[in-house]
Amino acid sequence: MPQLHSPDTALTATESWTGSPATSAGTADSGTGSTVANGEREDLTVFFAIGVIVDVLLVTAFLAWAVGQWRKKK
Repeated sequence: MPQLHSPDTALTATESWTGSPATSAGTADSGTGSTVANGEREDLTVFFAIGVIVDVLLVTAFLAWAVGQWRKKK
């Protein structure tokens, strides 16, 4: 669970992504991207899977509506 910060506290880019106050300069993984914990990776996978499902449903509903409108005009 990410930590909540008060509006008066400024976050660096590293803090907002990792939740730790480490700076990107001088760290072992700087420039290679952040490593993501397994739990966070699974959360993202579920998030994107739900997004794909919603997108497919929206496209299917739109195509059904578009075909129905096209048949009415024909």
